[in-house]
Amino acid sequence: MWRKVLPLSAAALAASAAAALAADPAPRLGKAGDFSLPSPEVGEAPESGWYLRGDVGYVAPRSGAVTSAAAPLNPSPDYGSGWSFGGGFGYDFSGPFRVEGTIDYFALGSTATVAGDVGASATVGMASLYWDVGTLAGFTPYIGGGLGFGIVSLDAPLGYAQGNSWNFAYSLSAGVSYSFSSALSLDLGYRYVNLGSASAPMPAGSIPLEVEGLSAHQVRLGVRYALR
Repeated sequence: MWRKVLPLSAAALAASAAAALAADPAPRLGKAGDFSLPSPEVGEAPESGWYLRGDVGYVAPRSGAVTSAAAPLNPSPDYGSGWSFGGGFGYDFSGPFRVEGTIDYFALGSTATVAGDVGASATVGMASLYWDVGTLAGFTPYIGGGLGFGIVSLDAPLGYAQGNSWNFAYSLSAGVSYSFSSALSLDLGYRYVNLGSASAPMPAGSIPLEVEGLSAHQVRLGVRYALR
């Protein structure tokens, strides 16, 4: 009897060992350990804070009286309407404030006087500070102001030379921007720009033509593109 039991037990143990070996993974050759590397994280580059902007605009010019030798040529000049275009760069501090430097060209139209039509244009350089009030559903209202210079050119009637006047200029503005993405925004705003006074001398330099208190109400539509 024992002669039958012992071979059967040995066979059962051998079968169990074979099943256990089959369940274990095959041994690896070489040094143990996991040498796989994690996948690199890929993401967008952080924004630098700098951005570019470009604008076109509608301009409603205003001024005081047009005079020559203290005589009013048109006490209440009406320049009609004009247009503008410009561009510049800015820096967003990733908070409520940002700064911009811009150059704009203003076509200010013309006004009729007893001496003839007087046209005006201006090149305006402005450094501005803006406060972004808050953002809701991509819309960000803002207010701001700026200081700079204006080169006002007068296209004077016959008998006067063309005048170019460098003046201190300032601006007050308000508007709203809409973000299409983290890089691209549409900007619609109003800006009041004070350009000071300008003059056009006579060729002999005797009796200049003066335009007092020239200013512009500007509605700008522009885009801002963030640099990375």
